[in-house]
Amino acid sequence: MSRVGIFGQISEINDHLFLSGAGVLRPEKLKQKGITCIINATIEEPTTNLSGIDCVRIRIEDSPYSRLDNYFDLAADKIRSIRERGGKTLVHCVAGVSRSATLCIVYLIKYERMSLRQSYHYVKSSRPIIRPNLGFWQQMVDYERKLRGHSTVTMIPVEGSPFAFPDVYSQDLRKHILTNPGPPQHDSTLIALQKRLREREQQRENSNAAAAARATLIPIQLVNTSNGNSSSLASRLSSSTNQRRNNGLDSSLRHRHSSSALPSRSTQNTNQQNSSINSTFPWRVSSL
Repeated sequence: MSRVGIFGQISEINDHLFLSGAGVLRPEKLKQKGITCIINATIEEPTTNLSGIDCVRIRIEDSPYSRLDNYFDLAADKIRSIRERGGKTLVHCVAGVSRSATLCIVYLIKYERMSLRQSYHYVKSSRPIIRPNLGFWQQMVDYERKLRGHSTVTMIPVEGSPFAFPDVYSQDLRKHILTNPGPPQHDSTLIALQKRLREREQQRENSNAAAAARATLIPIQLVNTSNGNSSSLASRLSSSTNQRRNNGLDSSLRHRHSSSALPSRSTQNTNQQNSSINSTFPWRVSSL
């Protein structure tokens, strides 16, 4: 279905919640869907007065500065109460894109035990054109954090924009960048976000390259030349080195305090010590 077609549709989120723009509020369509409650989240559209339909008005502008979060619980609780009475709720704004979509997402977070990320994708699967404004996104992130202690959506600051972008939008933009190379035909804020995403991709590539380089280092271990068995580098090399150091120190002290010691005798002692060490620790270093 085309985007134009979706704007003219009542989108079914689940069996008791629907989402739309204002242009589809015709009695026959509402009756067909079994709608018993309408939440009007606009200042532009008049309240729909139809027999047998409960109407709730939330006067709010589609602006990132509007405090829609003041009505999050009111809307979610109303949808819940209508459901408990066996009814169905339609939430609408002008286009069914930002304000009404936000209220549907919040309801799913509070009463359907979904995360913010899950709720967004769930609503989007029924109405692909949804796009809550950046201010509403920040309010939803704060709301989820208040309810659950954390948020599943990360807000990304972007130079040139007073509002951060949700990472779910950055994923959409990344797909656009990959499928549409070249300079973007968007506003300056979107261009700034694209630049930020390219930087993050480059950082990820650099990190992966560094990890790959570290993985190519050849591990070293000691191999027993007498029976072919392997041994750990740390324990065997440390033991051998310590004994060599101690034997060398003893030999040096004997040479220093013995005025009658001859060079040939010192050389002979050293050879004997090395022979003893080699027989005790017959190890060599090899590459795996």
